[in-house]
Amino acid sequence: MNKRKIPQTVILGGGLAGLASAYELSRAGKKVTVLEKWEDVGGLARTIKVGRFAFDTGPHRWYTKSNMVNGWMLKLLGKEVINVPRLTRIYFDKKFFFYPIKLKNAMMGIGLIKAFRAVTDYIIARLKSRLFPSVLHTMEDGYISQFGKTLYETFFKRYSEKLWGTNCRNISIDWVGQRTRGLNFLTILKESVFKSKSVVSLVDEFSYPDRGVGRIADKMVDFVKKSKGEIKLESEVVTVNCGGGKIVSVVAREKGGEKVYKAEEFISSIPLNSLVESLKPSPPAAILKTAAKLKYRDELQVALFIKKTHITPDTWIYVHPKEIPFMRVMEMDNWSSRLSPAGTTTMVFEVACNEGDRVWKMKDEQVINMIADSFISEFNLIKKEDLIGGHVHRVPKEYPVYHLDYKEDVQILKDYLRQFSNLQIIGRNGTFRYNNMDHSIEMGLYAAWNIIKGERKWDVDSVNIEREYLEEKKIETVEDELLEENGRK
Repeated sequence: MNKRKIPQTVILGGGLAGLASAYELSRAGKKVTVLEKWEDVGGLARTIKVGRFAFDTGPHRWYTKSNMVNGWMLKLLGKEVINVPRLTRIYFDKKFFFYPIKLKNAMMGIGLIKAFRAVTDYIIARLKSRLFPSVLHTMEDGYISQFGKTLYETFFKRYSEKLWGTNCRNISIDWVGQRTRGLNFLTILKESVFKSKSVVSLVDEFSYPDRGVGRIADKMVDFVKKSKGEIKLESEVVTVNCGGGKIVSVVAREKGGEKVYKAEEFISSIPLNSLVESLKPSPPAAILKTAAKLKYRDELQVALFIKKTHITPDTWIYVHPKEIPFMRVMEMDNWSSRLSPAGTTTMVFEVACNEGDRVWKMKDEQVINMIADSFISEFNLIKKEDLIGGHVHRVPKEYPVYHLDYKEDVQILKDYLRQFSNLQIIGRNGTFRYNNMDHSIEMGLYAAWNIIKGERKWDVDSVNIEREYLEEKKIETVEDELLEENGRK
């Protein structure tokens, strides 16, 4: 194995969290090396180019409740940012419903009798929670408490079980907290009747880089490289050597063989269980057993290139019927006209699966034909001759699976890792937390600032734990102190 010159910080993983750390450290004149397992950076938020077509790896719109993070992002992207009107709908039983749910649309769609049941079920659920309070554990508990049984079974149950491949009673209520935080029947009613003057809704419009979400990663990489930092692609961390309460080095498998990277500080955004399992000396058996309990849901992202444009009015659609193989579809020309040649578009279909299962192992041509045939027959919006081609992108570890006791298991692993004074963990998979882009970037910024300031002043673990509805933002009239303190104004 070849020994390397010691950089100041080694970052495990080149997703948005790791790159945000690398970017900030580079701005501060710190030497940094990023080790990325795959052939490109961006992690779960990439823009893939196939010929003249470009498409994102999922609907990654930019919104954030943090003025600091928003200012940071706008400064990074500059004139590349456009505002995109959002239309998101739910499709099931041959009907479309707005999402987030709009009361009039939902009630008319499900019919008068079912609408009456929905209101009654919600009242019963709220009374029950007040008169007979109990601890809620499962996703099913959470949705019924927030919306009542009828709306849960109508709008949430089928899609959730299609996404996770298991019963909603097997998934922790925390998923509901992070997906529909503070949203309930009364929130929907309030938004239907009047708009709060103290809240700015971020539902109807979002910011977006006009050449795709991958530009966020590209801009950070360009700056890191100009600052003499290293971005090592196809560099998979296989061993993390530790001793004396610190991480000493990491060993990465690369094309030329294994290489050793030493540093003073380490930031990890690779999957939490993978990090623990790669530690040498190996952790106790109980810790390894806990790490093995963390699971992820994987997916195929299937792009169809089509000789039509604006096939739907939607930025993306949630597809509930289990007999339809894809769970979500987005149309790229409804995001930006710069992503496809004139007169064409790319539709990206997401298929939830597990790495190594039947769907995962299907040949690309089979997957493309399966998705095209299903979309054409169900929606009748295009014909077979409209297809130009297709592409399949396989994404391991797209979603952390919140099993019922996951929180305790994750805390055990985090407590174990705290013994290493020069290690910080960040990102969706790195912390086993369902982050959006802004959350992962914020974690990356905090980790970098801790190194720059020479103290653990910013709590990475405090990101994405607020309880308000995720898609609303309080108006702030005071400049965020972090912008000024870290030179981001």
